[in-house]
Amino acid sequence: MNKLHYIFLISLLIAGNLFAHEGKETFVLREVAKIHSSIYSETAGNLDVRTLVELLKEDADHKKDSEKFRKALPIAEELGKTTDLSKKRDLFERLSKELESVVGHHDKSGVSVFYCPMLKKKWLASGKEIKNPYDSKMKKCGEIIYEAK
Repeated sequence: MNKLHYIFLISLLIAGNLFAHEGKETFVLREVAKIHSSIYSETAGNLDVRTLVELLKEDADHKKDSEKFRKALPIAEELGKTTDLSKKRDLFERLSKELESVVGHHDKSGVSVFYCPMLKKKWLASGKEIKNPYDSKMKKCGEIIYEAK
C-alpha cells in the first residue's frame, strides 16, 4: 500500500471515532435541551415535540436506553399537547428523570444533569449555566450534578 492509502485509512479511523457517539441518545438529549430552553423562557403555546417523539419511537443504540425511550415517549407526547406552563414543568421533570441515565455515557449532546435543592427537582439542559425551568423566581437556583463532557 502506498502512503496515500495509509493516510486515507487513518483519516477514516479518526473520523469514525469522532462521530461514533452521534447516536440516537445524542439526538434525543439535544431535543430535550430545546424543550428545556422553551420552558425556561416560558414560551407560550404548545411545544414542538415532533422530532423528539419520532426519535423516542425508534430503538436506542443501546438496549437499556431503548426501555428509557419507551417510558419517555408518552411523557413527550403529553408535553406536546399542553399549553399550561405548570403542567409543562411537571412533565419536563418526569421526562428529565426518565432520560437522566442516558446522559453522558455514550452521547455527545453536551447535556448536563442539574438539581435544585430548594425544589428537590432535577432537569436536563445544554451547557453548564444554571437555568432552573421550574420557578421564575429561582432561575439561577441549582447545581450541576453530572456535567457534560
